[in-house]
Amino acid sequence: MRLHWLAALAALVLTVDIAAAQTAPAGRSRSSATETTTTPPASTTTRRPRSAAQLRNDQIMRDCGAEWRRDKTRLQAAGKSWRTFLPECRARRVRS
Repeated sequence: MRLHWLAALAALVLTVDIAAAQTAPAGRSRSSATETTTTPPASTTTRRPRSAAQLRNDQIMRDCGAEWRRDKTRLQAAGKSWRTFLPECRARRVRS
């Protein structure tokens, strides 16, 4: 019977200790035994250069965006939204 009481008391103490550690203020550090911090490794990989198709797509999107901003009022009055305008603009730009 005593063991049950001791186990219950130990569980209560551990629960309170864990809750206190989780709600510790930012200025207080937690126990270093339970917390390990690792820094991510420095990136040693380089990015691949963008392909010609990707660069062409970037240019088409910039051109269509500029055309939309320039004629936005007129296009919206005609009932177009960006979502309906973009496929039409892309189709025009890809052909040329």
